[in-house]
Amino acid sequence: MFYIRARLWLILYFIAFLFIWGIFLPFWGIWLEGQGISSSDIGLLFSAGLLLRFLSNLTLLPRISSGISLLRLLRFLGLLTFIAFTLLFYLQGDLWLAIITLCVNFFMAPMMPLGDVIGSRLVKQINLDYGRVRLWGSLAFIAGSTCVGWLIVEYGQQAILWLIVCATLLLYLLSLLNLSPQLAENDPSETPLSGSLLALFKRRDVILFLIITGAIQGSHGAYYAFSSIYWSHSGISETNIAYLWALGVFAEVLVMRFNSKLFNRWSIKQMLLLGLVASILRWLMVAISSDLYLLGLSQTLHAFTFAVTHLAAIRYIGLQENKEMMRYQSLYSAVALGLILALFTYISGAFFESLQGDIFLLTSLLLMPIFWCIKIWKIDERAVKR
Repeated sequence: MFYIRARLWLILYFIAFLFIWGIFLPFWGIWLEGQGISSSDIGLLFSAGLLLRFLSNLTLLPRISSGISLLRLLRFLGLLTFIAFTLLFYLQGDLWLAIITLCVNFFMAPMMPLGDVIGSRLVKQINLDYGRVRLWGSLAFIAGSTCVGWLIVEYGQQAILWLIVCATLLLYLLSLLNLSPQLAENDPSETPLSGSLLALFKRRDVILFLIITGAIQGSHGAYYAFSSIYWSHSGISETNIAYLWALGVFAEVLVMRFNSKLFNRWSIKQMLLLGLVASILRWLMVAISSDLYLLGLSQTLHAFTFAVTHLAAIRYIGLQENKEMMRYQSLYSAVALGLILALFTYISGAFFESLQGDIFLLTSLLLMPIFWCIKIWKIDERAVKR
C-alpha cells in the first residue's frame, strides 16, 4: 500500500485534472473539427455534453456516503475516462466520436466537485489552505493549454489526443494512492444528500442564485466551444490561441491568490455585479475585433467573469449549514455550471455558422436581464462580512 500526504495528493490531483481540462476545454472543438465534425454538430455535442454533466453531478454525487466511497468513485471515473480517450485511437467515424465525447463529459463532470469535497474535508482535518492548493491546478491548466498549442504546431492536431491519454493515465494512477491522514467519515446524523435537493428548487433565493451564477458562467459557452475555432478561422495561430487561454487563466490565478485582500469587504451581490459587467464587456470586445492585443486585454477579464463569480458562489454556499453545503455545491455544479451552460452552448452552436464572431454579441445581450435578477435577490450576508 502506497501512502502520500493528503495535502500533496490534493495538489497533484488538481494539477493532473486541470492539466487535462486545459487541453480538453480549449482544443477539443478544434480536434473534432479536424475529424470532419461541423461547427453546428460541435455545438450540439458540447451542449449535450453539458447536459450529461448536469445529470452526472445529480446522480453520482449523492451516492457518496463516506470518505472511502468518495475515493472509490474518483478511481472509477478516472479509469473510465482513460479508457474512453484511448478508444478514440481505434474507433473511427462520427458516431463513435459523438458517443465517446459525451461519455467523457459524463465521467469527468463530478471529478472537480469531488476534489472540492476532499479539499473541504481536509480544511477541517488538517487546516488546509484550500486557495493555495487550488492555485496549482489553475497553473496546470495554463501549462496544459500552452503545451498542446506548441505540440499542435510541431506534430499536428493528433497531439491533442496523445497528450490527453497520457495525462488521464497519470490521473488514474494518482487516484490509486492512499491519503495520509485518511479522509474522515461523514457524520451519521447528516441527512442524505438526495433527500432535499428538490426542496431547494422551491426556494426563491436559491433559484435566483442559480439563474445569476448560471447566466454569468453560462455566457462562457460560446467561448469554451467556439473561441478557438473562431480565432483559428481569423488567422490566429494555435500557439497564440494557447497563449490567449493561458492569459485568461493566469488572471484567474491572481484573483484566487489575492481574493481575501481584494474582495474581503465586497458583498456577494457586488461581486456578482462585477462579474456580470465584466462578462458583457468581455464578449463585446471579442465580438468587435480579432486583434491579438485587444483579445489579450479581453482575456484578462476572465479574472472577473469566471473567478470572481465563482468565488461569490462559494461564499454563498459557505453561508449554509455544514450538512447543507454539499446540496448547494451539487446544485451549483449541476445547474449553473452544467444545465444553464449547456443552454448557452446550444444557442451558440445553433447560430455560430451564420453569426461567427457576432455570437459573442448575442451572448452579451442575453446577459442584460440578469441586472434585474441581482437587484431583486435578497440574501443575508452578515455571516460572510468581515
